[in-house]
Amino acid sequence: MKWLTNIFRSKKQSERKIDYFQITSDWNADPVSPEVQLEINGDHLIMEILVNHLVFDDFEEGDKAKIIFQYCSIYSLNHCNDEGYYYGQYRTNPNELPWGEFYEIKRGLDRKFPDPITIVNKETEGKRHYVFFFKDETFECLADDFALELLDKQGNRKRLNYSYKLRPAYNSSEQLIEFVKIGDADRFIEKLLELLSKNGFSFDDMTDVWMNDEVWIHLKSINGKTTITKDIWDMIFILGEQNQIDIQKINQILIDSGEFKKIEVNPEDYKIKENESTTMAKKS
Repeated sequence: MKWLTNIFRSKKQSERKIDYFQITSDWNADPVSPEVQLEINGDHLIMEILVNHLVFDDFEEGDKAKIIFQYCSIYSLNHCNDEGYYYGQYRTNPNELPWGEFYEIKRGLDRKFPDPITIVNKETEGKRHYVFFFKDETFECLADDFALELLDKQGNRKRLNYSYKLRPAYNSSEQLIEFVKIGDADRFIEKLLELLSKNGFSFDDMTDVWMNDEVWIHLKSINGKTTITKDIWDMIFILGEQNQIDIQKINQILIDSGEFKKIEVNPEDYKIKENESTTMAKKS
């Protein structure tokens, strides 16, 4: 897996003024004319933009991203373009927040939006802070959450190529992520690591468990360590190693990417009764 070093090369995490994670990974807005359209629907703000079909092979001209900012309280679609941003005309700069992507700001950037400002709901304040840089405009908003849909030119849903379960480990309160539909396992892991490397995770170590023909890829973040495991049957899991914060973070990253369908589970299905445990022990 030589591509591991390529993915994580020059991606060592450093202390930075603004703590953010990047939502755009293998999609982005059209780099020249995204044709941003905004619509207020109750407490929700709906954004539609043309996506970049020149760089990302999965898209064709006319494909769109539909982003629903749920329970949005305020937004600004202002006139700071790419040139102005690089000349320091915004309250942050490319060294702190790279231009040209869609981000959630965790901390370090104030919420003093530039004019023009639109109030969607003055009774509430959105919990989460989003920034999206376009060629000729910069968008910011406060909302409780967002949902992403990637659409073809006819308005049909695209992507959702993979499925996963966020579920408890057997007879445990700790959760893990189990991938269900992945296709080519090596290619899938490569894409998964690309996504995680852009959102605060770095490569720590890899273990080849040759007796079981398994591969364990160990990652680390500011919260601790996680492990991606692949076995002989190409079953892939992400384990938290007593780091449930990152399991929940990865769950959100998968949802935000627009490529993953989350399969709901019944936690009771993962509780092994005493008689079942005894039977399994005898069989082993």
